[in-house]
Amino acid sequence: MEDSPEPQDFLDLARTIALAAGRSVGQAAVLTGAGVYLGRAGHISKAGTRVLSVLSMRVTIPCMLFSRVVPQVSWELLLEAWPMALLPLFFVATGLALGSAVVKITRPPDSFRKLVVAAVAFGNSTGMPIVILSMLMQQIGYLYAEEESAGIDDPVVYLSVYLLTYPILQWSIGKWLMTPDEPELLSAVATTQYPSAGALSDIASPAARTQPCLSAAVYEQLLDANASQPTSLSLLSLRDSARAAQAAAAFLQKHVLLPPVVGILLGLACTWDPVYYSLCGGAFGERLPKHTRCPSEGAPLGFFFRGIETLGSAAVPLNLIMLGSSLARGPDWTALPVRCNVGIVAAKLVLMPAFSTLLMLGLNLTVGRHGAGWFALRSPYDQIFHLAAVAVTATPTANNVVIMCSLYGSDRDTAAMATAIFSQYLLAPLLLPCTLTLAILTFHALDPLR
Repeated sequence: MEDSPEPQDFLDLARTIALAAGRSVGQAAVLTGAGVYLGRAGHISKAGTRVLSVLSMRVTIPCMLFSRVVPQVSWELLLEAWPMALLPLFFVATGLALGSAVVKITRPPDSFRKLVVAAVAFGNSTGMPIVILSMLMQQIGYLYAEEESAGIDDPVVYLSVYLLTYPILQWSIGKWLMTPDEPELLSAVATTQYPSAGALSDIASPAARTQPCLSAAVYEQLLDANASQPTSLSLLSLRDSARAAQAAAAFLQKHVLLPPVVGILLGLACTWDPVYYSLCGGAFGERLPKHTRCPSEGAPLGFFFRGIETLGSAAVPLNLIMLGSSLARGPDWTALPVRCNVGIVAAKLVLMPAFSTLLMLGLNLTVGRHGAGWFALRSPYDQIFHLAAVAVTATPTANNVVIMCSLYGSDRDTAAMATAIFSQYLLAPLLLPCTLTLAILTFHALDPLR
């Protein structure tokens, strides 16, 4: 076993990590500054912001997720790194719990309660973590030289597995949190079983006629023709079943099968089927060699994949420009109480990475080499895996949350969320290096394989 690093080594390591994290924040600040300039100059109006939001959600983000899943995800990788696909469930659930605690403690305005929860639950999982992890591996990759036995020596690859499930949670739960509460419109329609004036008025109402169901006119004629007889329960049951099925399909389409989620699912279908993969990515029936750029030269539809990849590369810059444009007039401190802002920063940038660090240590002790031993990693204590897990929880709120606010919320909600993210980016150069440094040093010092 090697000797523990000297204090000077720890200081050098901490300084290297701090510089890498600071550079990633600075890179994001440059792109955000472009949005601030465009907003202040009046080149991006409110209508233009909404257009950019739609463009980001329906084009660039789905293309980015598709182009990242195809070349990196395979059955072999999932068998090796399947725990990473489950972590979003734990992290989002923890974020929702911490966000709810922040709401109870800070008591924000009623209209912003759900948004506080979203600000804590959904972290930046693409642009900033990729930059941070790439820079960290360039600077401190020597720490993980012996981790190659685990089969994965790039934390960004783990991140691609994380992105299989995280965007589904972000865009489905996130949209529900961003959408203002509305009264239930169908509560008075589906419960009546016997003919009455109320039942007939429900069926004959314009609102009921416009519902996507079996022809309401047919039911109206049947009820009119049998007004003096008991109403057929089977007809009403059939109507209710049809409406329930169509309501479920509409819910899936509006809240689950959103464009970013569809991009991931299409990417999975492409990468797991040898025929589709050979058309878009590489050789038929086999994966591309490691560190080989996808698509290969012989891919018949390589031009299609490159076009999708080019569109996807605009997602992160576009999101940061939109964030900057929402801050063009400066953060709106009146839209978000100071106590609420402090609570979001503490929960997102301090408590969330602390939880993920403890979770990684707990997993190793319970299902790793020193526990049950059935954790499906060749190296049960994989520091690279742990580094990727902490990175996605230590970053500020995802810029996509501002897009969801712009699409589904009000202008004041967007201003409040942009202010919360601005505060996090303002403190990220200080807090992000500290949390990552402590996590890396903890993993490195407690690694039983050293």
